[in-house]
Amino acid sequence: MDEITMVKNQVKFAGWISMVEECQNSGLSIRTWCKENNVCYKTYLYRLRRLRQMFLQEHSKEITPEITPLSIVQTPTVESKDITLQLDGISIVIPKGTDEDSITTVLRAVKSAW
Repeated sequence: MDEITMVKNQVKFAGWISMVEECQNSGLSIRTWCKENNVCYKTYLYRLRRLRQMFLQEHSKEITPEITPLSIVQTPTVESKDITLQLDGISIVIPKGTDEDSITTVLRAVKSAW
């Protein structure tokens, strides 16, 4: 690429950067900013994409992804057991797998008896 083309591209890209910064600092959505500034929405997105690509090309050596190793910890499974309630010499056994409604009914019955 000759020197004149490089300078033209630098000027063009500087204008694009100013446009993107102005849009981002406006507090408006991209579409609204584009309408108010007579910029085609698709043109804005194209320029933004090209600027991002250029940035990545220029800084690809500086940007190295960090890989964090994950260790998988196996949690011990808790074996479900029967529930045994003991109160004043009375023992109530609720078998494992009993649904919540049945347990609630039993507890209400015990509560109302005392």
